[in-house]
Amino acid sequence: MTGRIPMPIEVVNQLKSNPYVSIATEWSVSFTAEFKKMAYDAYHNGKSMRQIFTEAGFDVKVLGTKRIDNFRNSLREKAEKGFEDGRSSNCRKATQSTEAQMAKEIRELKHRNAYLEQENEFLKRIRSLEKDFDGKKGGTK
Repeated sequence: MTGRIPMPIEVVNQLKSNPYVSIATEWSVSFTAEFKKMAYDAYHNGKSMRQIFTEAGFDVKVLGTKRIDNFRNSLREKAEKGFEDGRSSNCRKATQSTEAQMAKEIRELKHRNAYLEQENEFLKRIRSLEKDFDGKKGGTK
């Protein structure tokens, strides 16, 4: 398995300066909805993805063949759903409403409370058994 190599900061800054880039980090590039729509239309009119990226001001050597191929492969799905960036609604760390967060916290606290109550009852039984055992042990001496 080959490891991913982060893009140098100079490349990230170059990508950020392109008007068709919405987000660029050392690990990923997100393109604007405008570029996605333009690329989709141009591709279906016979242009190659390399040509589309070059005409939009991107260095295809910097982006790499894999990134361009992945972009092309995702265009059909994006065209069906719309070209807006779905990260905020699809993000793993999407924020929940305060009410949902509180409900989750209450469930977790109730579960923890039930667990601790069971643990207390278990410890009480152990102490009781230890007392009984010590009492029987002490009486036989």
